Amino acid sequence: MKKLYIITTALLTLLAVACNKDDSTGGDPLPEVVVTGLQESYITYTRRDTLRINPEVANEGQYEFFWTAFSTNFTQGTGLVPKADTIGRAKGLDYVVTLTPGQYYLVFNVKHKATGVIKLIRLDMNVATLNMNGWYLLKDDGTKTDFDFIHKEGRINNWIAFYNDGKSLAGTAVKATFVPGFKMSLTSTDLFNTLVVLSDKDAGIYRVDNGKIVRSFDDMFFLKPATRKLQNVLTSMSGSNIELINDNKAYSMTKGALFTDLPNTYKPSPIAAVAAMDIGFDEITKSVFCYNNAAYSPLGTAGNDLKNMNANVVWMAGYAGIRSVAMALFRMTDGRGVLVKMNGQYGPLAGFSSPLIMSKDTLSAEHGLMQASVIGGNYDADYIYYAVGRNVYLTSVATRTESLQVTLPAGEVITSIQHIKYPQPMSATVPPTTDYLAIASYADGHYKIWLHKISSTGTIQSLATPNFEGEGRVINVTYMEQGQGSRTF
Repeated sequence: MKKLYIITTALLTLLAVACNKDDSTGGDPLPEVVVTGLQESYITYTRRDTLRINPEVANEGQYEFFWTAFSTNFTQGTGLVPKADTIGRAKGLDYVVTLTPGQYYLVFNVKHKATGVIKLIRLDMNVATLNMNGWYLLKDDGTKTDFDFIHKEGRINNWIAFYNDGKSLAGTAVKATFVPGFKMSLTSTDLFNTLVVLSDKDAGIYRVDNGKIVRSFDDMFFLKPATRKLQNVLTSMSGSNIELINDNKAYSMTKGALFTDLPNTYKPSPIAAVAAMDIGFDEITKSVFCYNNAAYSPLGTAGNDLKNMNANVVWMAGYAGIRSVAMALFRMTDGRGVLVKMNGQYGPLAGFSSPLIMSKDTLSAEHGLMQASVIGGNYDADYIYYAVGRNVYLTSVATRTESLQVTLPAGEVITSIQHIKYPQPMSATVPPTTDYLAIASYADGHYKIWLHKISSTGTIQSLATPNFEGEGRVINVTYMEQGQGSRTF
């Protein structure tokens, strides 16, 4: 490609001023610049690729060179030009790509030594990222929490540290949740998808596209809690609100603002679920209640059986969207269980309509669910999966009968059971692209992830070998596709 470059457009004139002051005199003729060896556009992956460009410039001894990159995310005609990133200071470019993913103008700046006139040769550049498609496995090694990210082309171990100067979260893993359309202020139009990550000692909000931390425990609250005891985080069904439980106290964030603490009306259990409203449990009165963004909402009279229960909550799961139900398991003082299915729509939860309780059954103290170390749900039907030792069982909510599904190898400890269903069904006619029961196990400092297919009757397909393996203990799995993450079921 051979071109003669004399740049005259208003945009590139502004870019020239932003890059470097033009110290030539107005009467000097513009020197001609003839360049070969450039493409019209470039595609590169951040944090993986090195961009190498070796142009040829006629009479190159007359010039000095540097390379800049400008994000195209600005409004033209306002006179405001985004700040340039200088990515090279020689004729040849050899740049290890670290730019935030997006569309850029890649500019080859050619400065005539004698006149100081700078010619800007603009090329289009798309900076892509591997982070948008794959499996995020939240893990810890006993002292620090991080992700292993597995994608089609490979994996990034310790994903948080990889993008944040080697710094993982301190403490053991608690939970991660996907939050779409995050922003740094209420009026910001710069929206990006994030993962909110909790360890028992710390918290962080990370951009999916570039992995960078945008909020830490120190700057995500209006009034930072004195105690760091992170217990749960939920993304509301609408995606506009985030609920956080720290040291049995609830906090709420509207995206663009900070976490504000809710009143001391309840002592929230760390166990909660997402439905049309988020569902919680008060450890003082032993009652179910709802989170209504930055306020509490007690159940109406249709929920009287879930108030003053003289029982503790063991497990909750919400199936927001087209199914709109929630499940909860409670343990009474005599060891027996209470298994409840609730209508997850807004009206019954808010007390405007009934019934709220769709079924309520008692389990014997000997039932496997009352012995389970880990419990997971099924988005599609009333099935519950749970681990007793290294065995995984299935129970139907309707019959409460137990069925052994798989037995993991000796020595394996089951650390997580989740139904990974993506996308979350919003229409019966749109099938999911990903549908597995994900079981995580741990032994001798090493994790295994087993992705089981689920039949229409809830049974899971056995696997001879795990799908993923790595170092640490996994407690949460998130699937990502085109930058959109799965929910936890």
